[in-house]
Amino acid sequence: MQKGTRQKVRSLLIAGGLGVAVVLAACGGAAVFFFAQHHQSEPVSVHRAAAEFRGLRARFAGQPPLLALGPEQQAASGSAPRGGRLHSFHTVVFDTRGSQRLVRITVPAWFGRLFARHGGGYRWLGELTFLDDTEFDPVPIDLSLEAIERHGPGLIADVRRPGGGQFIAWVE
Repeated sequence: MQKGTRQKVRSLLIAGGLGVAVVLAACGGAAVFFFAQHHQSEPVSVHRAAAEFRGLRARFAGQPPLLALGPEQQAASGSAPRGGRLHSFHTVVFDTRGSQRLVRITVPAWFGRLFARHGGGYRWLGELTFLDDTEFDPVPIDLSLEAIERHGPGLIADVRRPGGGQFIAWVE
């Protein structure tokens, strides 16, 4: 190979490598920005968390959740289907592991659909809190995206633990 050709090939490889690095950096930056825009976590007292959840439950008063898990962790199916287009997934978690914190996550419906696995469903509550690790991550559920879409906008899950941890999810 001629010296000039080798230099051109080397230059192309360097330019291609730099291009890949720029794309990866942009993707990483976009992921961090997305996380920051759709996730909030703050330390709170038990009383403040209780007030937040009272307000959320008042907002959905008279509307049973699609999924209700109590201290015995048994699923109960909720309200009759209403249907309708989904725009966003919302979750609020009072995580009592270690320090007490309130986690709020709101993501567009298309992003929530990315996490519907296992044949189009959610198997663990952690799949509804896909942007954070909480005490509810390992709690088993059997909730399909199809069931959520058939249910339509409204309360999806309401979970209370004897130790004080709470989880509410809804779609709009």
